[in-house]
Amino acid sequence: MAPTLTLKSGTSWPEAWQRCLAVAPEAFRDDRVLNLWNADWQEDGRVLPAVSPVDGSPVAGPPRLDGTTARQAVRAALDQHRAWRHVPLEERRARVAATLDALVEHRRLLALLLVWEIGKPWRLAQADVDRAIDGVRWYVDGIEPMLAERAPLDGPVSNIASWNYPMSVLVHAMLVQALAGNAVIAKTPTDGG
Repeated sequence: MAPTLTLKSGTSWPEAWQRCLAVAPEAFRDDRVLNLWNADWQEDGRVLPAVSPVDGSPVAGPPRLDGTTARQAVRAALDQHRAWRHVPLEERRARVAATLDALVEHRRLLALLLVWEIGKPWRLAQADVDRAIDGVRWYVDGIEPMLAERAPLDGPVSNIASWNYPMSVLVHAMLVQALAGNAVIAKTPTDGG
């Protein structure tokens, strides 16, 4: 006999998805996640089918870009890099710190998404979110000596996420790279996260 899935109130996938739509309507549509490039959320790409390892139900899959759109997105990242690298460190620090504050505010939702998208146990999902926040905060608080006599890179930094640690690996790296003055390109994993 298969076990029965019992959910606490407010933790179902439809409820989590509705919270995403309410918190960041610019980043989601009813049925999909949008891509952020050229300083705007884009409804592009072919949405890949995805199911939750929790119960096999459908969840929002990542939108995969075609080659032409991917080249446009990378070009836009280069253009943004050329401006971002000249933003003073104090402004970059303030923006990254504000991002960390938003991550803290939505910590439980981010962890819940990790549970549904990749099947991460609740305690480990929270730890993944917390490691990203705490790790980046360490850089925010002490970045000056790390940047002494260094300049941002010549172009944006590219990242490919590990499917099982999207927050503590990918988000952490992206925010530290932005703090250091680099535009960032992220390729999400094809499955999960």
